[in-house]
Amino acid sequence: MARDALVIVGCGAIARRHARAAAALRLPIIFASRDLTRARTYARRFGGVAACGSYAEALRDPRALGAVICTPHASHLPDVLAAIEAGCHVLVEKPIACTLAEADAMIEAASAAGRVLMVAENFRFMPAFRYVRALVEEGRVGALRELHLVARGFRVRSGWRQEEAAGGGALIDGGIHYVHALRWWGGEVRRVFALRPPATLRGMAGEDCVDLLAELEGGAVGLLVNSLGSPGVPRFQWSTVTGTVATCFSDNRGRVVGIRGERGLRLRFFLRDIRGHRNLLAAFHASMRAGHALEMSGEEGRRDLAVVLAAYRSIAERRAVELGC
Repeated sequence: MARDALVIVGCGAIARRHARAAAALRLPIIFASRDLTRARTYARRFGGVAACGSYAEALRDPRALGAVICTPHASHLPDVLAAIEAGCHVLVEKPIACTLAEADAMIEAASAAGRVLMVAENFRFMPAFRYVRALVEEGRVGALRELHLVARGFRVRSGWRQEEAAGGGALIDGGIHYVHALRWWGGEVRRVFALRPPATLRGMAGEDCVDLLAELEGGAVGLLVNSLGSPGVPRFQWSTVTGTVATCFSDNRGRVVGIRGERGLRLRFFLRDIRGHRNLLAAFHASMRAGHALEMSGEEGRRDLAVVLAAYRSIAERRAVELGC
């Protein structure tokens, strides 16, 4: 029996995106949920090869090569460790964990077992965002000066995302995507100062908005604003990277990138896999074959988390916080 299947652990909303990507790549999928009926529903919908009513049962399936952890943040550590113990490589949803100690435990366990640990940071694999990275690396924008990443809207959270076990609010959940883009495009974060405005949404233990100012290696300045509590804001929003030669504009949904400088405005449009989930799973599959994370390793996820936690510390202490990178 070939050992080539992915176990999708947890059958929530994000599991559907991974399932569609796996189906498009023709990767066998085993669905695992504590609700067997739900697992079976997902298996029927996405062509799974099996459905299990417990995570342990699915991870012990002799066809299982890797596990995609789609459970709540606070469950990532035990679920990742269980997958590694079962002999699976692991792709864990972002954030990698709620604390750096948890992230370290995952990284150490994967290393000791000789298993791949990747973080499912799909922004890294969005074709538009990869194009921005290429423009920066090629010097098309010149020496970096400013990066502005603003993602604002109005979205009421429910369930476990409202609870303290989520590890925070908007920033650790959706905002960590933009933290990674900030690091990936602009370089490591050296210092942050963050503020939390008065809340719009009620019932959240964590914040519904964070405004973060970052000093990046090389001296560039990053501004990141992530909000769930901004009514009336249009859904079409841009992130910008400004250098000494040009400014690059990227639609946050990954549909178009523009660069404007002395030679005018040039646009590039993206139509396929714009959210990057197919590219992400393809990279995980290649990494399992290679025996090490080719991109978006556990260490990368840990660095994203470190910025988020430094921002939370800055909010609590009302001061700038240095990061040891």
